[in-house]
Amino acid sequence: MASYFRYPVPHLLGRVDYPANTRLRPDGDTIHLFDPVLLIDGKAIKPVDRKFTVWVTGAHRPKIIPLKGNPGNSYVPIRFEGVDASEEHYRATPFDVDVRGQNRKFPLDTGVPHDERSQPQWSPATRYAVDVLASAGWALVALDREVTDRYRRVLGYVYASNSRGKRGTFVSLELVKRGLAFPFLFESSLDRIPAFLAAARRARRNRLGVWKRYRHQPLPFSSSWPAPARHTDPEPSGQQRGPLCLPVAFRRVVDVRQLKGLSLKFALQKYDAIRFSTGDVVPGDRYGEIPVDDLIWAPHQYT
Repeated sequence: MASYFRYPVPHLLGRVDYPANTRLRPDGDTIHLFDPVLLIDGKAIKPVDRKFTVWVTGAHRPKIIPLKGNPGNSYVPIRFEGVDASEEHYRATPFDVDVRGQNRKFPLDTGVPHDERSQPQWSPATRYAVDVLASAGWALVALDREVTDRYRRVLGYVYASNSRGKRGTFVSLELVKRGLAFPFLFESSLDRIPAFLAAARRARRNRLGVWKRYRHQPLPFSSSWPAPARHTDPEPSGQQRGPLCLPVAFRRVVDVRQLKGLSLKFALQKYDAIRFSTGDVVPGDRYGEIPVDDLIWAPHQYT
């Protein structure tokens, strides 16, 4: 059995500030840390050559976190781990994947618009996350062991904080507790899974926020809306009253609309769906068989 050196959980600490003229687009599960520092066992480490080098338990090599923006105004985008807020702006990205030894490509379909789409109820999550973190002035992010995603956003659990890195409101969990976002958990979430699923169960039972009009199945593309230009734009009243499905399913519906040759069944199989209480696994296109408050995910292994 392989053994790994156990590293302390790394954290990022940075300012959160969105002036009225910002070009950045935070949303209900993505924010930006300005002038970030890396915290290891309470020791602050500044970036070197505009990047952080991070070791995490189980990795054979360090993870790299590059800074964005200009020197003197550097930032990193943070994707909240454990949650999935209603999509404020999403468009498909072409991709290819090897299936049974054959490479399948899914390019943009030039016969349809490649515009950004949004779901109902995106505004409350965005407003809550931005307001709480901007009011605190700082965010502390406990990094997930994957560290970054394919968009080079940092993955982590987000707390409101101060300049000394003190933990305040656990914003990630509060989004689920308040019914502002859905749980979106992978096995790497480990001991946080029960708390997030329990929070979702209570919010669903009380029909808070997103649960009022939730449908446990993908909805047609026609239920999507044009994306706002800015995170401060008001959400149309008609959109607020619309039905919505899991954001992960919504993204696959948009992919099918905007990518050539992609079926919804195949698109939904990007992840496997797992019933957390039993460990039973089904392909992602059958996620509706698992209660949403007992549902976690794993990357699908195409063979």
